Amino acid sequence: MKLVDPESPQALADRASFYNQLRDESPVARVERGDYYILSRYQDVDDLLRRHDRYSKAWGSQLAMFEHNIGMNQDPPTFDAFRAIYAGYMSPRGVQRWSADCHRIANELIDQIEPLGAGDLQPLFGKPLPARVTAIALGLPEDQVDRYRAWTDAFLRTMIGDPEAQARVIEEMYAFFDEQIAQRREALRAAHLAQPAPEHVGGVLPGGLISVLMSARYQDRYLNDHELRRTIRGFFIGGVDTTGGLILNVLYRLLERPELWQAVQADPALVEAAIEESLRFDPPAIGMFRGAARPIEIDGETIPEGARVLYSLTGANRDPAVFEDPDTFRLDRKPGATRSLPFGAGAHFCPGAWTARLEARIALEALVRRLPKLRLTGEVTHFEVVNFWVVRSFPAAWD
Repeated sequence: MKLVDPESPQALADRASFYNQLRDESPVARVERGDYYILSRYQDVDDLLRRHDRYSKAWGSQLAMFEHNIGMNQDPPTFDAFRAIYAGYMSPRGVQRWSADCHRIANELIDQIEPLGAGDLQPLFGKPLPARVTAIALGLPEDQVDRYRAWTDAFLRTMIGDPEAQARVIEEMYAFFDEQIAQRREALRAAHLAQPAPEHVGGVLPGGLISVLMSARYQDRYLNDHELRRTIRGFFIGGVDTTGGLILNVLYRLLERPELWQAVQADPALVEAAIEESLRFDPPAIGMFRGAARPIEIDGETIPEGARVLYSLTGANRDPAVFEDPDTFRLDRKPGATRSLPFGAGAHFCPGAWTARLEARIALEALVRRLPKLRLTGEVTHFEVVNFWVVRSFPAAWD
C-alpha cells in the first residue's frame, strides 16, 4: 500500500493534483504520520458515506476519537431519531427564516468596506457574514464575531496536527455554550416552567437551534448537556468555517477568470451555477474521518478494523469516471446533472447544506451588484489543513 503525506508542501500547494493522483494510482493510501487511510475514488467515497456497517461515525469525524456515540456521532438506525430533532429546522424551507438577516448583514458589511476601496475580504466579509448568520441561526449573540473567528481559526489550525490544542479550543467553546444553555434554563425557571417545549421557542426561550435542541425529546427524554454541546459545536464550526470558505472559493474562481465575473454580472442567475460548480470543484470540506467497522478490502488492499479513514471529496468530485471535463471550472453544467458530494451523502448528509447555499447566494449576489469592479490584487492563501479548503487571506480591490 502506498504511503503518502498530505501535509507535504507539494500536497498542500496543489490539493487537486495530489488527490487526483491518489485516486488514479492508489485509491487506498496510508498516511504514516497520524496513522490513517485515505479514499479518493468516487465509488469508494460514496460507499463510505452510505455503508455504516463498514464505516462508522460512532467515534466522530475527526482523526482523534472522542465523544463516542454522542449526538451526531452515531450510526443509523439510532442516529435517524436524533437527526429528526433538527431536520425540519435546517430544511430548505426552514433556513429561509434567516434570509432577511443574511441580506441585512451582507449589505451592512459592504457598506463598511466599500469606502476602503481595497483590503482582505476574509476578515472583512468572508468570515463575519457566516459568523453572524450562524449566531442568529443558533441563537447566540451576533456581536461576538472576533470571539467566534478566534475559535474557528484555532480549530482549523489544530484539527489534525495538534489534537490536544484542539481539545482546549473545544473546552473554551463548551464553556460558552454552557452559559447560553444556563441562560435559557433560568428563563424557564423565571416563567415557572418545569420543562421546555417546542412552543416555548421564540417566546420564553429565544429563537434559534439551541432552544430547539433543548426543547426536543429524544428517546423519550431531553438531550443531556454533553449531547447539546456536541451538536451545537457541529453546527457552529461548520456554519462559520465551511460557509465562509464556500463564499470566497466561489468568488476566487470567478475573479481568477474575469470573463466569468463578467458573465455573472451580465446574468446574475449564474450565481447559483457558480456555487454548485464551486462545491464540486473546490469543496471547502475536503473530507472527514470515519472508523473502519470491520476489515475492508479494496482493490486487493486491506484497511484494518478500527482504522481511521479520511475520505477525499476533492478526489471524488473530480473523478473522470463520473464527471465530464472534471478539472475545469464551468458555469454551463446543467443543474442536477452532476452527482458531486460536497455535503456528503446518506444519513450524515450535512445538515447545514441549505444554509450554506442560501448564504453564498445572497452574499455573491450582493457583491456582484454592489462591487462590480471587484478584482484580485494578490495571492489568495488557504489554511494549511489536510481536510479543509478554507481561505486564510483574500487580497482584493473594488474601487
